[in-house]
Amino acid sequence: MASNKANTGISLNEKSPFSTSGKQVPAALSMMVDSMASMVERAKIDLENVDQRARADLENIDQRARKDIALLDQRAREDIQKVDQKARRDIAILDQRAREDHELLRKVRKAKGLTL
Repeated sequence: MASNKANTGISLNEKSPFSTSGKQVPAALSMMVDSMASMVERAKIDLENVDQRARADLENIDQRARKDIALLDQRAREDIQKVDQKARRDIAILDQRAREDHELLRKVRKAKGLTL
């Protein structure tokens, strides 16, 4: 049979087993809500840590990419300069040959009595 005696096992400092609506809340449900709130808080902290690490990684990748681009740009400029120098030498050689051919042609025409 149920006793109408007051429960003396509950101290005044403990949480009331009743919700704000006056209905009794099972201890397991309360513990589950506390556990879930704790898990959500830990997940939030973990997410913030991951976000910070991702931002740091992204910054490192960006810095490396900028260095790589600067190196590639420098190499490309050096290659262009080498190609330009080679092209100038080739043009000078072709110009010299054309002048020699022109002079030879002029001499041959003069020798044959042909003039233009």
